Amino acid sequence: MTVDSTSSAPGGLRHPDMEAANVPGLLDDNPGAAMTVLVADDDEGSLLVAKAAVEKSGHQCIVAADGDAAWQLYQERRPQVVVTDLMMPGLDGFDLCRAIRAAETGTYTYVMLLTSHGAQEDVLEGMRAGADDYVAKPLDPFILHTRLLAARRVTALHGALATALDEARDSNERLAEFTGRVSHDLRNPLTSILGYVELGATDAESGHPEEAAEYLEIVGGSARRMLSMVEELLAFSTVGGSLSRSRLSLASLVRDVTEDLRLGLQEAGAVVHCEDFVLDADESQLRMALQNLIQNAVAYRRPGVPPVVTISGQGAGAGTVVRVEDNGKGIAATDRRRVIEPLVRLNRAGDPAGTGLGLATCARIAAAHGGRLEISPALSGGTAVSIYLGAL
Repeated sequence: MTVDSTSSAPGGLRHPDMEAANVPGLLDDNPGAAMTVLVADDDEGSLLVAKAAVEKSGHQCIVAADGDAAWQLYQERRPQVVVTDLMMPGLDGFDLCRAIRAAETGTYTYVMLLTSHGAQEDVLEGMRAGADDYVAKPLDPFILHTRLLAARRVTALHGALATALDEARDSNERLAEFTGRVSHDLRNPLTSILGYVELGATDAESGHPEEAAEYLEIVGGSARRMLSMVEELLAFSTVGGSLSRSRLSLASLVRDVTEDLRLGLQEAGAVVHCEDFVLDADESQLRMALQNLIQNAVAYRRPGVPPVVTISGQGAGAGTVVRVEDNGKGIAATDRRRVIEPLVRLNRAGDPAGTGLGLATCARIAAAHGGRLEISPALSGGTAVSIYLGAL
């Protein structure tokens, strides 16, 4: 082994309330992301006023002159906000609101009703149909602007909640899968241990102590494999958390790692090259990542080909990338995403036994540093693993 070191207001028909949409200093603020707003009204003048007010508030506006057209646009565009008149040809405002609520899936649409002054029964019926708010006619652009501010908060909260629920479901699925893999991988050696213990007890009673000793050796091997897996699982669970970053020499770190792995590297005739590079990272976690990747290069080498591992570092945007290349068997493109999942093994012919935690640990270390892990083919035909580390 050797180590080297915007939109404008529409033209056309004028309306007495149109100029209200241009009140200076009231509607120019636009915090947050713009929304798509669908306005449905069969009165052309009211439609123009609403469209101008929506666009002055910084949002994109699409319009419909009747309920059926509004429903079609809703299905095609999925706007965040719908402002609808109550009495229109085709679907009325109540039925449009009910249809929207029935069609919602992972996103939420904020619905506002355009009502006549004093139409309390209409407002109540609209709220029961699923509306969120209402504005009275003739439309005051400033009032509409304030309602849109509220709508943006509500839709943003619904979006954040939907994202959190999706993440929770994904996390639960991953946890269930992970638990299943752990249970499977621990059940086999445990079953072996129990079986051979029973055989050993039986043989000891029947006067065959030499066979009992053989069984105990098998039990010991199974127990050691279980212990090794438990230790790797514990190490995997501790990766991440609070980092203790420091200024590190990549070459110096690689020398320490190869010294720890000296015996295995010598037996395999491995050569490790490292170009020095100074970076900021958590020393113990980066050491763990390098150790896993160098061990993988040795374990998954091509038959009869001494492992050659090349390690380098370079700047990547505001962060750093550490790249480890080997000349081993490589990883097929179809497997590169799944091998970074905990306890996933490829089980190829000639591959040694393993826990399937090495690359998953490296990916977790990269994520803890605000980065990611990428696997690609090396020029030598082996594997290149790039650990992207975020900036301080």
